[in-house]
Amino acid sequence: MRGLWKRGVTAAALGLAVAFGFAPTGASAHGGVKLEQDECVLHIGQSAMHFIGYQRTGEEQEFCEDIAQTGPTVIALQAVSDELRDMAIGIRIIKDVGGEANEKGDLTAATIVKLDPKVYRNGIMTFEHDFKDAGHYVGIVTVRDDLGNEWVSRFPFSVGLYTFWGMIEYILYAVGFVSLTVVMWLALRAKSNRQKAEHAARAAA
Repeated sequence: MRGLWKRGVTAAALGLAVAFGFAPTGASAHGGVKLEQDECVLHIGQSAMHFIGYQRTGEEQEFCEDIAQTGPTVIALQAVSDELRDMAIGIRIIKDVGGEANEKGDLTAATIVKLDPKVYRNGIMTFEHDFKDAGHYVGIVTVRDDLGNEWVSRFPFSVGLYTFWGMIEYILYAVGFVSLTVVMWLALRAKSNRQKAEHAARAAA
């Protein structure tokens, strides 16, 4: 139920942003991971992977792109197509070096996680990393077939930073709570006034 509520609020946030002209364009949107039909999807080549991420912070918090806070984070990639399940999957997570153009050189110093491509059972790759520093990061996913052909997809994300969309979501939570409180108060007041009127009418009779 909470997940449905959050998705509804997020949809409302997107609608509000579009109404005010703040919707992201294709150039500014996050690279690989997108929310499609309530699932996080990473497109790589002509294929796709399901992306699942969550944090164990009292209550598990799932995410698609931006991670709410620092700390231990579990990320899983699951191949969707059959041919992708037979390929080797690898990932490198780096601190943002200023754009894709700057990622062509040696990334050793910027790398915080590196898993070389290998074939995983059922095409599911899972790993955990403790993000200690808030900031901007980039995930670079590589898939390789048995002929040595490679496909790469990247997805920028942030850790422990307040984003515009996150702020909108929290604002809408607050607006929803206040609106519900006002509606309940008005309903109770109307009921009380009605009871008083009925009591006065009986007394007058």
